[in-house]
Amino acid sequence: MKFEIENFHMIYKNLIRMGKDLDADKFRMQLISQGFVADERIVPTPTGPLKEYLLREPKKLRDLIVVSVKGFVVDAWDYESGIDLVGLAYDVYESILGDLIRHTIVDIVGDYILTIILNKDPTKIISRIINKDAVNKLKKSLTRNDVKPFLVGFSWGIPRAPHEWIVTNISPIIGPDKLERGGRLRVTIRYRGTDPEKGVLFLREIKKIVEKILTPLITLS
Repeated sequence: MKFEIENFHMIYKNLIRMGKDLDADKFRMQLISQGFVADERIVPTPTGPLKEYLLREPKKLRDLIVVSVKGFVVDAWDYESGIDLVGLAYDVYESILGDLIRHTIVDIVGDYILTIILNKDPTKIISRIINKDAVNKLKKSLTRNDVKPFLVGFSWGIPRAPHEWIVTNISPIIGPDKLERGGRLRVTIRYRGTDPEKGVLFLREIKKIVEKILTPLITLS
């Protein structure tokens, strides 16, 4: 493997689109009984104010589960912690809904940001992917010689329910001095679907997925 994951941030959403509202108070009490630190906030929405409970994992207070009548969200800065919190959230979610879960339609949204350390110049990787003629034409159009490729993106799947749709963007990381930090890429992956099992499976395999995305691109460079 020619790269490693330096940082990881995930936001995983299980949002109820059709079906019975989630009993957020019961969800909150179950996590409080397991040591979670609770807070709450009111969020304005097009249909009116929505109360959300913020439940922070007791060992890593920056990782949390947010729950409302519309479902739950896991926000985590550690891969293993994120997987554990998603598993716990589903255990509580399913115990509350019971048989009603069969009549519940949800939207699964996964937003993942990874910082990747490479042993190659990340700007060269991006440059090899973009068509050189297109870049040259853009230089002429802008009358700038310093135009260079900075970001590439790919998608697969079908962008409508009930299908999965994945969009990934790859770009070099820019440091405070405006120069590229040597050997680092930012990989963002946006997952959309309607099947919780598939959504969790994608999360569990995300390291393998990143490897499958980057390996052929690194080979090009």
